[in-house]
Amino acid sequence: MFLILFILFIIGALLTVSVVQKRSTRLRTVCANLFVTYAVLILALVGGELFFANVYAESDGLPTLASDNWLARYWHVNSLGYRDPEPDFAAWNDKVVVFAVGDSLTAGWGIEHIEDRWTGVLQSRLGDDHVVINLGQPGAHTPLELENLRAYPVQDPDVVIWQYTLNDIEHAALSIGQNPGLDPLAAMPFWARDSHLGNFLYWRTSGANARGGDQYAAWLHRMYDTPMVWDIHRQEIDDAITYIESMNARLIPVVFPDMPAPFASIAYVDRVAQVFEARGYPALRLFDQAEAMPYLDRVVSARDAHPSAAFSRVVAGAIYQNYFTGETP
Repeated sequence: MFLILFILFIIGALLTVSVVQKRSTRLRTVCANLFVTYAVLILALVGGELFFANVYAESDGLPTLASDNWLARYWHVNSLGYRDPEPDFAAWNDKVVVFAVGDSLTAGWGIEHIEDRWTGVLQSRLGDDHVVINLGQPGAHTPLELENLRAYPVQDPDVVIWQYTLNDIEHAALSIGQNPGLDPLAAMPFWARDSHLGNFLYWRTSGANARGGDQYAAWLHRMYDTPMVWDIHRQEIDDAITYIESMNARLIPVVFPDMPAPFASIAYVDRVAQVFEARGYPALRLFDQAEAMPYLDRVVSARDAHPSAAFSRVVAGAIYQNYFTGETP
């Protein structure tokens, strides 16, 4: 970035010198016209940089600078590190306490207001005699989610909703050296790393081809079909179930599909759901609900495949209907 600024400075200096020199009227006229173009370009670049650095914010599935802006604007955590109001443990004494454990899909990545997450909508459906506590952590996998549950100051919830998403198997895969080999940021040019305008333009043009979403989904599916990886991961899920049983809490498993291609992930959603069901816990599979909504309605944006606020309402409604009204999935 410094190199670009230096080059622009040199060009500007040369044009300025050419405009003020008096030896050649023709050169002065040509450079004066070029200087106007140069000045307009500089103003556009500066204005664009200021806009994308200070105004524009958009969540993304990758650590883009626009996503950093979005996080700074909308992502606020409590003293325990969760994107939830500060816990008032004493106020929970006479309420049904519901823990929602999960990753960014529970934390509400891409959803601006926490009341629009599926946990917030579920809270409004359940009413004041329930309290829904969000233990969602972006990037969490099954063992880390279990660690978060173990470490939480309250250990006697009435209900634990375990939100599962298909990339939870990544931890098990990495533990035996299976790596997707995808790093969308590795090929990013220097001008797109520090410049907000450059970063925006990169991810809207050539960077769009570097995301690797389809390749990553295919790798995840292969990991479910790799016996050693699946055996490790199944044990991780079993460990979580066993711990929740030790808490004497009711377990509600909610399994999200691959949001871009819900039906393509049915076999893997079913495989995970069957682990819970083998232990006596009917799982909510969400591939039908996802497939029923147009893609851009069920995700945050074309560049962020996290569930949208609209889909979160569907999820909360399905959880309420299937688990809190006396019905089963």
